Amino acid sequence: MKKRYYISVIITIILLILTNKIWFITNIFYGYPFIIILICGYLLSLKLTSYLADFKNLQNQSRIEIVFLTVFFVMLFIPMSHINKNTVSKKENRKLAQYKTLIKNSGELNYNFGKDFDNWFNDRFYQRNNIIALNQITMSLLMTQTRNKGIIDNKTGFLYSNFELKNLTPKDIDKNFKNLYKFNKFCKENGIKLYVIITPQKAAIYPTKIQKFSDNNFSEYVEKTNKSNNIKIIYPIKTLKDEAKNNYVFFKTEHHWTDSGAYIGYKELMKEISKDFPNVITLTKKDFNYSDNKLVQADFYKEFGHGQTCDYLNLPEYICNKHLNVKYKYFTHKDYKNRQEKMIDENYHKEKIFYYPKGSNLKVIMLGTSQNEKLTEFIPFSFKHVKRIRINNVKQISNKEEFKIMKYYKQEILDYKPDIIIFCITYRNISHLKNLFEE
Repeated sequence: MKKRYYISVIITIILLILTNKIWFITNIFYGYPFIIILICGYLLSLKLTSYLADFKNLQNQSRIEIVFLTVFFVMLFIPMSHINKNTVSKKENRKLAQYKTLIKNSGELNYNFGKDFDNWFNDRFYQRNNIIALNQITMSLLMTQTRNKGIIDNKTGFLYSNFELKNLTPKDIDKNFKNLYKFNKFCKENGIKLYVIITPQKAAIYPTKIQKFSDNNFSEYVEKTNKSNNIKIIYPIKTLKDEAKNNYVFFKTEHHWTDSGAYIGYKELMKEISKDFPNVITLTKKDFNYSDNKLVQADFYKEFGHGQTCDYLNLPEYICNKHLNVKYKYFTHKDYKNRQEKMIDENYHKEKIFYYPKGSNLKVIMLGTSQNEKLTEFIPFSFKHVKRIRINNVKQISNKEEFKIMKYYKQEILDYKPDIIIFCITYRNISHLKNLFEE
């Protein structure tokens, strides 16, 4: 009888060793997961040894049930064996859930501990990516053109996330634009020239018949705003539509614009900047070398892949590959080796700092979302000093806190003392402007 207890203790110790990455993370001991695994592991192993002791006395049918239950419960510990320690998923383009303790630093009880632990574990368990891939293959067998997260237009090969198809009413636009005027006033008071560039939705350039999208004559609204409010807003939808006749200005499998699309935006932006700064350097197509690639390269890390919309729609890789059937043109500045770049990706700061000795002697802050990333192929070669500040998907800044620019970056802007701020967002980001001045 005593042997059974000794064996149970040994099995429990082995389980604790296998699951150490749950209760001992980054050299910090977490007592509650340790106690849960200790108690459950010991009771389970004690029950298991009890069953095995009586195994020879049981009928065949009962033995099969015991073997099944034993294998089942042992397999439950496999997902715990290699917990992912990353804080960000590059493939899913999002922050992973953080571990939250049962007792907060303030000494209060965390009543959401169960839900928090579930979210943390679901983001990090062993073989998670393979399980997701298996689910994608299964779901693809039942796949239709319209999915609950977006649309697959099989005629054109374009994929659309639901957030790319969201229509804003003129009232919503007008309400949220008030903070842009307020931000423009802040810039003027500090000797900064503000330029706002808003990229259209992909569906405005490449419409789909499956679900209609309308920008509610946003171009006319921007034109009126530019005339009446002394703020410069660039919305290059007309020139993008013209360029789309010859080149892809948006990726088929991602919501970001291509190098060709961003170059159009850059040219429209520089046209306005040069009115205020005549000596600024504007690049031409002769300044670049070009390459073609079917894969998508966008966002902060500039890694090639099949596109974020594929990931967002949970499409299997072989389905995504079917939509990677065109070659996109990529721009590389001929003098890119002389441009210095420093990347910062830490808590509360996701930035890139550029220095190009041949650029115009002006200091620029590029403020905004991931659409800014493609502009970094061009703008840092026009100016000597450029700081690119990312305002979303930043470590330790929750989704609710995104776009609270004056809360997180006001002092940084004042300390940097830029001549120009280029604020780049998309049409769908307009609704987030309500957070601009929230503390």
